Amino acid sequence: MEPLQYKVHSVDSVKSTNSTVKALAREGVPEGYVLVASSQTNGRGRLNRVFFSPKGTGLYVSILLRPGCMLPPYALTCMSAVALCDTIGDYKIDSGIKWVNDVYVQNKKAAGILVESAMNQDGSFLYAVVGIGVNLFPPEGGFPANIADTATALFSFAPDEELRKQFLKRLLLRFKRYYEQLPEITFFDSYRERLVGIGSKVLVSDPDGMRYGTSAGIDRDFRLIVQYDDGSCALLDRGDVTLL
Repeated sequence: MEPLQYKVHSVDSVKSTNSTVKALAREGVPEGYVLVASSQTNGRGRLNRVFFSPKGTGLYVSILLRPGCMLPPYALTCMSAVALCDTIGDYKIDSGIKWVNDVYVQNKKAAGILVESAMNQDGSFLYAVVGIGVNLFPPEGGFPANIADTATALFSFAPDEELRKQFLKRLLLRFKRYYEQLPEITFFDSYRERLVGIGSKVLVSDPDGMRYGTSAGIDRDFRLIVQYDDGSCALLDRGDVTLL
């Protein structure tokens, strides 16, 4: 993999960092473009969920990549999750990963990752946009009622802009180190060891319906292994998983 050279752009507010960077990717903007926003008015997560993005309390960043290699479907998502957990660990905070893209602290979601990509006909990447949203500080007035019981922030004190800048710098450095080692998947063990809920009961929701089972780990392509209550087993590469 070629060295990743960042070109960081900061804005006060944007509808969605991912949507903006995807538009730039289609225009041919080179790899390494990074957009950082203080807030998002239409922040998005996986499965078109809303990502709460209030001004000044979080880190909302999207990175444009043009990988020159073939990768498992979830490799960039999982790589980003490990880089984020490494960064959180720099602040002596324990974190875990809920398959496939959510980072948890003290059993609550503190961050999410959304990777959106376009592929060439040969299966290689035309581009990939890695969006990372982190709840750094508690929002004024607390989290909205619909996520108040499930969301948390990394730090308990008021917003600190210098800490936010430092966190971004550390995150981009961790991300760069893993990315430049691709296609070698050097982060597989770290991802697997940080997974939360392995061995737990789960509810799997996908276009085929809802089924109960037990989370049994991941395979080398980062697919979740689920042992369903009816005795069947599946490798999940889509859908939503709720820990019970």
